Amino acid sequence: MSSVLWFQAGACSGNTMSFLNAEEPNVVDLIVDFGLDVIWHPSLGLELGEQAKKIFNDCATGSRPLDIFVLEGTVIQAPDKSGRYDMFADRPMTDWIRELASQAAIVVALGDCA
Repeated sequence: MSSVLWFQAGACSGNTMSFLNAEEPNVVDLIVDFGLDVIWHPSLGLELGEQAKKIFNDCATGSRPLDIFVLEGTVIQAPDKSGRYDMFADRPMTDWIRELASQAAIVVALGDCA
């Protein structure tokens, strides 16, 4: 089973909506048929707060294996390349993206702005 962690970065959720509304295959069939373990998705993840943050930290540090990292949207680097205009789980999204991408076997960028 391949683990999948899905993040939404700057100003995007359109691909998530398309993914969730898919019909052939539908989301459930896709996940089951391809043996995906969706460890977190912003619209599907049940974990919140510290529970979700633990998943992100574990994947970012390599404590938890990450097969596929999906990033939907833009990587906001402002101001001055600090990424602080797009904060997520108490950190700039750019930091999360850099760390998770380095741990994942496969990185998928989704969206026109990806």
